[in-house]
Amino acid sequence: MNTATTQRRGNRVEFSLSRTLNLTADRAWEMLIDWPGHADWVPMTRVEVDPDNPNRFTAWSGLGRLALEDRMVVREMDTESTPRRCVVDKLGPILVGEAEFTVAPGPSGVTSIVTWREDVHVPYLPRFASGIVGRVGAALFSQSLRRMARAG
Repeated sequence: MNTATTQRRGNRVEFSLSRTLNLTADRAWEMLIDWPGHADWVPMTRVEVDPDNPNRFTAWSGLGRLALEDRMVVREMDTESTPRRCVVDKLGPILVGEAEFTVAPGPSGVTSIVTWREDVHVPYLPRFASGIVGRVGAALFSQSLRRMARAG
């Protein structure tokens, strides 16, 4: 199921950011597609992969019962091109839309350029808050990518 067939409710939140990381492109890619490993660098997050389908997983971000459930499935994964690219459909129950990341070699052999994009709909979010939530999301993902580089 992709987001084209999943009902999008609520207001749209989107952001895109690019960061040059002190990780090789290979290492950055490995860390980004290690879904359970996201818990090592995304604060207050844990990820469980479907044992029957390694391309389907659920992330919980937050504390205890206040954690946001984010069910996802990989729609596209291009490991042969430069940059490498992965598109993940977000299936709900709260966030519906897609996330995409790319990894390209950086300016030196030991760096990479990671671009992360989110385009989701959030129910019950007032329209005026969409831009604010997008900016906060971009800041949190930027911080997480810095943490990923330190962990790598």
